[in-house]
Amino acid sequence: MDHTTQAIVRAARHALIAGEPVDVGRVAAEVGVDRSTVFRRVGRRDRLIAEALWETTEKLAWPASVEAYPPGTPHRAARVLRAYVRLLIDEPWFREFLHRDPARALRILTTAELPTQGRMLALVTGLIASEPPGPVDLAPDALAFVVVRVAESFIYADLITGAAPDADAAYRVFVALLG
Repeated sequence: MDHTTQAIVRAARHALIAGEPVDVGRVAAEVGVDRSTVFRRVGRRDRLIAEALWETTEKLAWPASVEAYPPGTPHRAARVLRAYVRLLIDEPWFREFLHRDPARALRILTTAELPTQGRMLALVTGLIASEPPGPVDLAPDALAFVVVRVAESFIYADLITGAAPDADAAYRVFVALLG
């Protein structure tokens, strides 16, 4: 990503973290480019939001979760995933983003339409592959798919079923799947 694109994504991330909607015009003005530059560099608004969310995951949330449990920690993969799920559940700006436009948020985060889902699957596949095999005999990528869907079910429970999001319940399922 070149400097201008990084600045565009960073400005969008700052808007999200401030609990504000991502406005392409405001992002462009903040960076000192016009709207067409934002679209040319990143794409449409949903892609910009996806990139901003991913930057937060890649640079902050995922590393914090992984670093909390060094290799050799019992149930490491399950604990890392619980920490990540808890971060998302407890983060006010993220909850605000989800509730502002739930259909858009879930589309950005959980479908193949944008790169977020594939990138998350790759992170979780890498985590699973780095640990000893667990009780479920599935390839790491297939197991990652199941685990990510379980995580999403508990992170977005309030949007999907009206139930409270629950990192500890997710953890129990992760342990059953991953050991």
